[in-house]
Amino acid sequence: MNTAPKSWRRLLLHTVLIGGSVAFLLPYLWLLGTSWKLDKEIQSADINMLPQAPIPRKQSPYIDERTFAEVRRPVDVDLSRWNEWMRLALVDEIGKAVDAWTDPRAEDVPPAALRAELIEGVFDRLQAALPSRAWSDDEPTFRQTIRSTIRPRFIKSCFDRCYRYFALGKVILKDTNYRIHQLSADRPIQEVWTITEGPADLEFRNEAQGDSAVVKYDFDAGGQAFEVAALLPLGIDFTDFKRLSVSFRRDQTWHELRALLEVNGRLFRSREPKYLGEDDFWEASFQLPSEDDQRLMPKRHVLLDEIDAGPQYDHGPDVMRLRIRVSGSSTPEAAWAKGTENHREVFGEVPFWRYLKTSAFLALANIIGTCLSCSLAAFAFARLRWPGRDLCFYLVLATLMIPPQVTMIPSFVIYRQLGWYNTLAPLWVPSCLAVNAFAIFLLRQAMKGLPRDLEDAAMIDGCGFFRIYWHVALPLMKPTLAAISVFTFMYVWNDFLGPLIYVNDQRLYPLALGLFSFMAGREAQFTLIMAASVVMIIPVIVTFFLLQRYFIQGVALTGMKN
Repeated sequence: MNTAPKSWRRLLLHTVLIGGSVAFLLPYLWLLGTSWKLDKEIQSADINMLPQAPIPRKQSPYIDERTFAEVRRPVDVDLSRWNEWMRLALVDEIGKAVDAWTDPRAEDVPPAALRAELIEGVFDRLQAALPSRAWSDDEPTFRQTIRSTIRPRFIKSCFDRCYRYFALGKVILKDTNYRIHQLSADRPIQEVWTITEGPADLEFRNEAQGDSAVVKYDFDAGGQAFEVAALLPLGIDFTDFKRLSVSFRRDQTWHELRALLEVNGRLFRSREPKYLGEDDFWEASFQLPSEDDQRLMPKRHVLLDEIDAGPQYDHGPDVMRLRIRVSGSSTPEAAWAKGTENHREVFGEVPFWRYLKTSAFLALANIIGTCLSCSLAAFAFARLRWPGRDLCFYLVLATLMIPPQVTMIPSFVIYRQLGWYNTLAPLWVPSCLAVNAFAIFLLRQAMKGLPRDLEDAAMIDGCGFFRIYWHVALPLMKPTLAAISVFTFMYVWNDFLGPLIYVNDQRLYPLALGLFSFMAGREAQFTLIMAASVVMIIPVIVTFFLLQRYFIQGVALTGMKN
């Protein structure tokens, strides 16, 4: 027998199925990839589904070679002109301008890497600055146009974009009365910060953001960590201490940063690490445990835990010692830090675990209530004989044609009269009253396919209708119940309108409404929005894959007899 046609058909079928799966998977991959990106990555002109891999540099300051794209032919330039002389002329003239430009900060980085990156950056600026006619000029005129167009500010702006460094700035203390104390404002920055450990040196600069202490470190020179410390006046009674804020310039190395505070003979350490991720100025806040931790408010600070005590941590009355410790990250550690950066921020901004518990409770209560109540109704419609049974069943099916917007206001009035407004009761109690006509229909059709012999045998053994339902019909409905459970879970998990109408207390928000409140005002922070969306879809995907066999079987067997 010739099996070639069947083999080709099977291969074609599997190819179509795999292709369709990949096509449906692409949006989820894009969603996940965006949740791992930095803001500047999604603002890039190049579209990439995957985020940039973090590079935990051993030396800083350094030049980020991935800041600018390579010198490429503009689309309106002839290929032969570009290959013959134009590209060489561009690189040559830009290189001369870069060689003539000077900046004291450039002494800290390799000159070859700096020159190559500045050429790419200045070329990027020239594409917008050069007049369109310049690209059709001859070589001498083209070179002259480039020389007259390049400005030192072009080179400086490109240098600022690709130059990475780590620096520390001012220290601010906030007391329990929310008064601000500038701890480092009345002293030169040189007298504030000192290196106490590790392969690092300090250079003090005056920048637009204020005086800063630039840390030049080299982990290849020995050691995988360094510490910078500052003796600071406390200025208040320690019982009034609330929060300490330190300004940083991060260098995008994804090294781990922790704060240690020595005061009154006690040593405090930040509970969670921060990472040198984005290349921007950033303020980290460190706070002692307080009643703020129980409030439903964004947690933008890191808690300080007491880990030791002793006289070595006492620096005199009204004096404290702040230590900033930076530990080098390996490549896997840096990848994990970057991949979870946006998710950590989402969890810190909203009480995620409270929202998750509420959503899990609502999903579980609705699933149990729907399965039990609707299966009872379906058993009555499928296996019992009573006057008006078919008419009642058609009336139940007719409710599927009623838009939910029609019953929204009457339902709200009823629940408010019952005292259920601003509680979770309207979101799960109705599911226990067999209000899901679609679930009743599915279960009724499945139960009609059960052999009558099973019911007769149970009656002979002395079973009543409820025992037949519980011990005979319900166990055979597992595939259909699994399908209904998936449908119910997806509806409840993604339900936004119901909680928005009936719940006004943020402590009762489910995940959908809680993340909506988080996204309000963050319409342009796409990475955080994607991270929050990943949190929403993962339970749905996991639930479907765990129950897909029962789900498909339940839908396929609905309506089949015997």
